[in-house]
Amino acid sequence: MEGRYTMTFPDYTIGVEAYEKIREVCPRYGKSVVVIGGRTGIEVAQEKMVRAVEGVGLEFTGFIHAGGQSSYELIEKISRDEAVQAADMVFAVGGGKAIDTAKAVAHAQHKPFFTFPTVAGSCAAAASIATIYTPQGKFREYLYSTVPPVHVFLCSRIMAQAPVEYLLRGIGDTMAKYYEATIASRGRKLCHRDGMGIALAKMCLDPLYNYGAQAVEDNRRHVVSDAFEEVVLSIVITSGLVSNFAAPEYNGHMAHRLFVELADLPAAEQCRQHGGLVAYGTLLLLLCDGQKEEFERFFRFCRSIGLPTCREDTCASEADIHRVFQATEKKQDVSVMPYKITQDMLHAAANDLEAYHQEHEKTRKSLNKNE
Repeated sequence: MEGRYTMTFPDYTIGVEAYEKIREVCPRYGKSVVVIGGRTGIEVAQEKMVRAVEGVGLEFTGFIHAGGQSSYELIEKISRDEAVQAADMVFAVGGGKAIDTAKAVAHAQHKPFFTFPTVAGSCAAAASIATIYTPQGKFREYLYSTVPPVHVFLCSRIMAQAPVEYLLRGIGDTMAKYYEATIASRGRKLCHRDGMGIALAKMCLDPLYNYGAQAVEDNRRHVVSDAFEEVVLSIVITSGLVSNFAAPEYNGHMAHRLFVELADLPAAEQCRQHGGLVAYGTLLLLLCDGQKEEFERFFRFCRSIGLPTCREDTCASEADIHRVFQATEKKQDVSVMPYKITQDMLHAAANDLEAYHQEHEKTRKSLNKNE
């Protein structure tokens, strides 16, 4: 049968003592483990990991710091490390870039890998794909694979201790996935795999509207709650499954294209908030698509949890935005959009967003004054 493919799914465990599951899951894949991750991620997870493998025959060959950018240069360097060569499996620990680095090392070495996200900033811990940057931090490309992690260990106790900025990024990134995927796939005949991904994308939206505000508040107080865990699952697991199912052209569109261009601005001129910048792009995308009611709903939600709702929130100047819109029009993959989004459309949407933001602020101040 031509065109045959195989889908492999990551298992996962969530809870305050999720790492205890290591002793049941990992020994069947070998006897030695190398841990690759960010410095902070390893610091907060190492003790729990070491305690979890006691008495089950697993030994650590090393703990390798993978801070900085998930670049090919760093991936190649770590792949040559003796601790990696000696290990039967890889534990990927930390945030998205550290996990993507470890993931790429595991793929290159053909070793099974397990992920231990310490923040809920993206779907990296459940997705097969890895995002590759230059050593200087500029987006380079996506490294595609069909091999996801064997198991994702979501220790909600550790994740709730992380700064809330990571959760905000994850929320913005995850909600964008639904809006981008449904617009990009509009009117197209989808195969089973893509259809499953698009259908799952709805779960990237509803739980975040339902639980997002409470989860953000709980994260600020470092409290593990049902709301916090529901949002973590949407960001990491649901979004990761969408990435694994749906073709790349459905996974990241105009909001993410705008993010890439905004993130490439000089460091002093941009906010460095992935999710924040994606949220701004999502607002523009909804306006370009004529979804006024959904735009207003998303705008109100962004305002309630602290995501950007105007140009000033992105730390970009008007000149920056003009360059970003030019680059976005030039680089967008229009082959899977129901229509082409031009820079004129983006400028019109940006003007509408600024006007709506100003009117919203005026109303808010007036209400506060009258209280």
